[in-house]
Amino acid sequence: MIEQVFPMTGEVVRGEAARIRLTSRGRAVARTLAIVLVVAVFLLVAPGLARGDGPDRPAPRATYVVEPGDTLWSIARRVAPGQDPRPVVDGLIEANDIQGGLRAGQELSIPVPER
Repeated sequence: MIEQVFPMTGEVVRGEAARIRLTSRGRAVARTLAIVLVVAVFLLVAPGLARGDGPDRPAPRATYVVEPGDTLWSIARRVAPGQDPRPVVDGLIEANDIQGGLRAGQELSIPVPER
């Protein structure tokens, strides 16, 4: 009964894999799909690589040279006006591993907030 619905047109040789034949239109479609896939992957991955997003990306920093009479508090108020200086002071201490006081001419690394 099955042979009546799906007649066998040729003999199948056991042990050989059936080969798929693509027409020129099929090859063009396959080529187009491959190109679209490559372009889509590139467009999804490239912006992240260009920005350098990821856990290894260092935070942007600025350098400040300590002047005579500067304190951590005065520097914090200068670099972050309008903000509570206490967390800025804590960030300066942590970022520069400050153990004691400041010295004139000392360079401090100041984290720059991202916009």
